[in-house]
Amino acid sequence: MTSIQDTHTDAGVVATLANQAAGAEALTVGEVYAIADDEGGTRVIDTDAWAEHPRYEEAKRSVTDAESFVKYVNRHALDGTEVYAHINTSKVIAVIDSHEATGGEPGWQKHRVSLDLEHSKAWLAWAAADGELATQEEFADFLDDRYLDVIEPTPAQMIDVARTFQAKTKVAFESGIRETSGEVKLTYQEETTAKAGQKGDIEIPSRIQLALRPYVGGPIYSIWASFRYRLRGGTVSLGFKLERPELILEAAFADIVAEIRDGRTDKRPNADSSELVETRVHDGIGDVPIFYGRPAA
Repeated sequence: MTSIQDTHTDAGVVATLANQAAGAEALTVGEVYAIADDEGGTRVIDTDAWAEHPRYEEAKRSVTDAESFVKYVNRHALDGTEVYAHINTSKVIAVIDSHEATGGEPGWQKHRVSLDLEHSKAWLAWAAADGELATQEEFADFLDDRYLDVIEPTPAQMIDVARTFQAKTKVAFESGIRETSGEVKLTYQEETTAKAGQKGDIEIPSRIQLALRPYVGGPIYSIWASFRYRLRGGTVSLGFKLERPELILEAAFADIVAEIRDGRTDKRPNADSSELVETRVHDGIGDVPIFYGRPAA
């Protein structure tokens, strides 16, 4: 006997079944029938497609934030529902129709929902620049675009640094000195043909502190970035290196898993005063177990 076939969508299947019987007869939709094939074997026909409802749920859904994931699981959860959290891929999968506990019924394991986290635009911007050295103009434009992500030094100071580099495009950089304060001083000579050019310095902090949201809908974290530069032939290349961003991603994922389990409570302004009060945003998945790992495909 061949294996059970997937649901047929050809309406002629019903007619074929009837003609091969001892005369035309009505079939019960949603039932499974065995018929003889042309090679002397048996073919199994599933008429589930004509039933008002399928015999069991089958779906693959994808959401992008913890709250939507929790709402979906709570809407469909069964006795055997399980959740798997995989750290390396930052992915959470719920198998809605998984096997029940010992002594319970097995599940089809065909109804799933996955939490496919998306990085925020700010995180993507800094991650793309991480470890890359840019030209003077590119570095200035980047700071001008992303200064609101900076906690220390102040955004105003970062704007000053960006505008200083934008104004000093026709200079030859001669040296870079790291001062005791931690800042880096770049010395330049203005390029001029009529007379000796004037010299000057540009001071840049050796480290900057950022406030970034790794995942859309997730919390904001503080992360440090170290300033880097390279002098070559009077030109300077500039950039930053994020300090251990993988630790921030792991912490962000762990917090999202905790939110799925326990729900989330935020502090929001009181409607009647300026005080912050705790507001329940959503509940967790309750008794649904969470396992670290991933289910089989």
